[in-house]
Amino acid sequence: MNLKKQHNETDGPWQAVLEHFFQPFIELCFPEWAEQINWKIPYKVLKGEFPSHLGKQICDMLFEIQMKNGVKRLIQLHFEIQGQKQEDFSFRMLNYNMTIYRKHRKPVISTAIFLDDDPEWRPSAFQQDDPFTGKPYHLFLFNTVKIAGYKGKEEILKKEKNIFALVILAQLAIMEAGENQGLRKRHKLALAKKLFNSGYSKEDVSNLYKFIDWLIRLDSEHMKTFEKEIVNVAGRESWMDWDPVYVSTFEQVGMMRGMEKGMKQGIEKGIKKGMEKGMEKGMEKGIEKGIEKGKVEALRSTLDRQLRRRFPTDVAAKHLHLIHEANFETLSQWADNIVVAKTLTDVFKK
Repeated sequence: MNLKKQHNETDGPWQAVLEHFFQPFIELCFPEWAEQINWKIPYKVLKGEFPSHLGKQICDMLFEIQMKNGVKRLIQLHFEIQGQKQEDFSFRMLNYNMTIYRKHRKPVISTAIFLDDDPEWRPSAFQQDDPFTGKPYHLFLFNTVKIAGYKGKEEILKKEKNIFALVILAQLAIMEAGENQGLRKRHKLALAKKLFNSGYSKEDVSNLYKFIDWLIRLDSEHMKTFEKEIVNVAGRESWMDWDPVYVSTFEQVGMMRGMEKGMKQGIEKGIKKGMEKGMEKGMEKGIEKGIEKGKVEALRSTLDRQLRRRFPTDVAAKHLHLIHEANFETLSQWADNIVVAKTLTDVFKK
């Protein structure tokens, strides 16, 4: 997996879960901060995009909070989610911190959340030393949360009432499972069972399950067996709020089944047309073209239905025209995109 793809697949779920569970995250990982923040005043999620001489810079997460105990002071908390080792990471943290400060002129506390599994890599400072004296003349410190540092503490996390413990358990699960689909499925089922028996609010359960579902992805074979198993367990244990109405594993399974059925029907139709045409121009060439056309038509039909289902108020004639004009390769890419797309624009990304 290339770094850009890995960055997007790890950062996206974490940004969403941090925004929704910001207070539980602070209470679990920085309890001393939590005691000093005035949670009665809602925190703000700020835009982390800044122009600079290096071009546009985008930090992962930026929150604005207010202190309590009579101290009316706004502080900005900056978080970077890092999925792999990077040599100049400390300098990047310094650069973001200073860029944010220049724009807002408020104290900025920076924190790195490391999702990698290298126990030796945990930078927490950028330092420059005087070449004449050997003493540091520039020192920038930032806070760190190393998810791999929770390995061996899974049983403690399972007993933790703070909902963010499940976020950490999910990340540990994907670290352990790697590409082992069977182990991924077992971890995912265990996390789902714990979540739906937790007693958390329906909104919290829904948002956290989206994170788990997004983070611990399964191939088509394991998605189908996971669906059967989790439905059986949910019925047996009478899970509260068991209503996965958002796009998740279940809708992905439905999409795949729809595509498989559509492909089969399209190929059969294409073969029939190809055979008819082949009587005149050659049976072999006709069948080949018919199969190809059947695949394209099946994908077009499936994408059309899924777009209308997922984005009923956003779909316009121009989108349907794009589907009608696209070739098999492009349609296949869009079919992959729609499984995890949050917006209509996401579907048509190349």
